[in-house]
Amino acid sequence: MKLKLQISVTSPCTISHRGGIGFFYSIADTDHMTRTRCNGFIVVEILIAGLILTTSIAATMYLFRTGFEHLERANQSNLLSSKLAQASGLIKTLDLARASGEEDLGDGVMLTWKAKLQCSSRPVKGEGEFAVPSLHELHLYRVHLTLTYQRIVREYEINAFRYRSLYAPEEISF
Repeated sequence: MKLKLQISVTSPCTISHRGGIGFFYSIADTDHMTRTRCNGFIVVEILIAGLILTTSIAATMYLFRTGFEHLERANQSNLLSSKLAQASGLIKTLDLARASGEEDLGDGVMLTWKAKLQCSSRPVKGEGEFAVPSLHELHLYRVHLTLTYQRIVREYEINAFRYRSLYAPEEISF
């Protein structure tokens, strides 16, 4: 038994299968509408591929922009965190009796502080008749710190302990 395969292509879109061993291709197209529809299909594929490519490029650009913004905010936060040690050291040297102030910490970071006296004490050594008041007065302040850099504001509160000498060294006699 002999089998014969014959494939006839009547348009770029359709392929007809017929029995037979040989392959025959017929490129002749008598149906104008079928050919136009198939040629337009390639244009639609190109348009869809372009749309997918454009969407992926837009999504990638959005992710880069978002990543850059988050990286910038992280860098700003790191700068503020690094200035916190400098701010706490500066608080140790400030006159907290002034109650408030503003200092420039460099790199565009501003420190605003407000101090409030929590309590004051003058310790006494000994008891009864032999009680001797201290030569120093002790103060405890609550200091509210605000670090500002561009759009980021960080607020902190710390307690600061101070002492004040009541007498000058030359005034003290034993």
